[in-house]
Amino acid sequence: MLSLLAASLLSGLPTLKPLPPPLAMFSVDVIHDGPANVATDSDSLVPYGGGACAARSLSTLRVLGGGLSMLERTAAWLDEQPGVEARLFGKKGALGEVMRHVSSASIAPLVACEAQPLEDGWRWSLGRAPRLCPLRPGMVTSERWLRTKAAVAAAVMVSRSPDPCQSRVSLTMFDERGQARVRLHADFSGAMAATLVGPACQVELTWDAAATAFKPEWKSCKP
Repeated sequence: MLSLLAASLLSGLPTLKPLPPPLAMFSVDVIHDGPANVATDSDSLVPYGGGACAARSLSTLRVLGGGLSMLERTAAWLDEQPGVEARLFGKKGALGEVMRHVSSASIAPLVACEAQPLEDGWRWSLGRAPRLCPLRPGMVTSERWLRTKAAVAAAVMVSRSPDPCQSRVSLTMFDERGQARVRLHADFSGAMAATLVGPACQVELTWDAAATAFKPEWKSCKP
């Protein structure tokens, strides 16, 4: 019965067009070779490298910039498909609201009070912002939290890929109510993927090498 209901829900959803690359404007400019390359006091480098690449780090603010470019591209993609954004988020302009919230965020000296689950050991699967606690002196963590005023705006998790000179980064962006709306996962030795999270449905974007585009799929739809 549940599978029939799920199939019925999916059959009534708008058709999604492939999203041409790039999904987000990530490049080697995101990567720094050491703490001496911190651009501003407001940034935070997250180390990930090993072996000959032990000094490598990612800039939190440049990761956030890549996420904002993804929001901009995805919002334009939704605008080309009448009815899709309203079906996904329940209204028009939802991603624009997230973009405004995230674009004014700054890094906070916080960490999740309880460890949050990671898919495959590196991808956030956050549904909403968890309770955060102050970062203790000397504490080393691969997660970074950004807030706009007192509201959580984004979370960054950096991990080393199987190649010690390459990184994996998982970024979640939230709305003003702390609800996760976008998850972006970038494997610098592999591919990118993203999930748009609505109240009743999700849209997953995964790389399709044959089509040279990101393939969108409706997921997790509820009545």
